Amino acid sequence: MIYLGCGVALFSVYDPSPSSSDLQNSTSKILVGPPRLTSYEKARIIGARALQIALGAPILINVEGGKFSSIDIAIMELERGVLPLTIRRVKPDGSWQDIPLSWLIGGKNKKV
Repeated sequence: MIYLGCGVALFSVYDPSPSSSDLQNSTSKILVGPPRLTSYEKARIIGARALQIALGAPILINVEGGKFSSIDIAIMELERGVLPLTIRRVKPDGSWQDIPLSWLIGGKNKKV
């Protein structure tokens, strides 16, 4: 898990199975924060993914043609929605919600 600060954490869906308290706090509706990806979250996701790519992680999209930096590739992966990530948004009282990145990219609140 990557802690983003300000009550936001980022972790991959490939992490070990979540604890029972994580499952109790997950819902099918975005309850914590805006129903879209914030600019801070976007910057952290792109930065973390660009670092992974620069260190040799496999690229999740086809990049044909010219040279692209790891940041360019991370932005393209985010825009295409291929990153298997979950955002954890934490409230000041300690409660949290795990939100799949695919929900936030579209900016739509699921099952309103």
